[in-house]
Amino acid sequence: MTKMRHFKAGTGAWGRWKDEPGTRIARLVGTKLSKTIGAGVLELERAAVPSSIDFDEIIVVLEGPFVSRSNGEVFTCGPGDVLWIPKGTSFTLESTSKAKVCYIRYPLDGTQAGEG
Repeated sequence: MTKMRHFKAGTGAWGRWKDEPGTRIARLVGTKLSKTIGAGVLELERAAVPSSIDFDEIIVVLEGPFVSRSNGEVFTCGPGDVLWIPKGTSFTLESTSKAKVCYIRYPLDGTQAGEG
């Protein structure tokens, strides 16, 4: 059984998300820590990245203006706002300046190694 972990702000192995300019991702909880859930932090700076998922995901906006578009709807978010994105959804993640979000995905499918 895995013990509780504390990830201090700004720590973790950061890399580009989907090799997109203006993105940084730190995958914190993945298959090394959990068999069921994944989580991490994503930063976007003047970027718009299309995505689609085969898992449920929750996004919590930590900093900055953040927009997500899906099926003709626009979700304009700020710090403290939460998005729930159901499995099978296609969407974009966007910021015209700089935004930071925390994402939580379930179930974990084995593609997210994570830090732990």
